[in-house]
Amino acid sequence: MAHTVDDADDWSAAPAPGVPPAPSVTPGSAPPPPAGREGPTWSRKGCLVAAGVGAALVLLGLVAVVAVLVVAKGWLGDKVEDLAKERQDIVTETGIETGSTDVVHPPQRDIRLGACEYDGNGGVRASGTITNWTGDTSDYRVALSFRSGNGGDQGTEFGSTIVTVEAVEPHVTTNWGASVPVGPDGPFTCRIMRIDRWVSGEAPPSDDGS
Repeated sequence: MAHTVDDADDWSAAPAPGVPPAPSVTPGSAPPPPAGREGPTWSRKGCLVAAGVGAALVLLGLVAVVAVLVVAKGWLGDKVEDLAKERQDIVTETGIETGSTDVVHPPQRDIRLGACEYDGNGGVRASGTITNWTGDTSDYRVALSFRSGNGGDQGTEFGSTIVTVEAVEPHVTTNWGASVPVGPDGPFTCRIMRIDRWVSGEAPPSDDGS
């Protein structure tokens, strides 16, 4: 039987024996690479180096802080010792104690003892002046001791009193006086044992200067 042209066309379109048929599904594109594959990576060695640098910076900072504290402590310590020495030198010079920390205008140098005498009533009296060398209106508290004997020794105290002088204006001199009702039969001395000064309206200092 002879083949027609149509039959030949149908025959040529048939798949050759042994050739697999074309796939029925069009394959998609290749899958994307795993996320982060092309990003920066850190090795363990790099992490250790970064940690070492950070620790070194922290250590340097601590060393700097310690050095500053040591210097500051030494400086402040010297200042405190110098102030204490100046205060003690003033006490030694005047023989008068104080709670004041003012070494520029110490209250010991504000007071003067003028008279030390019998008061005519069986007692003794001391008097003098106070000059406020500071820039603030100030109050004063003066502790006096009356002692038997002459000025060459401490003698025995037979009386004591405290004088308060208030509102002494800056660079103004005022008088003060105090007496005790008893007196010795022989010579005696009047001694200023302590003077405290504070700004008027504020609380007076304690014995330790606070």
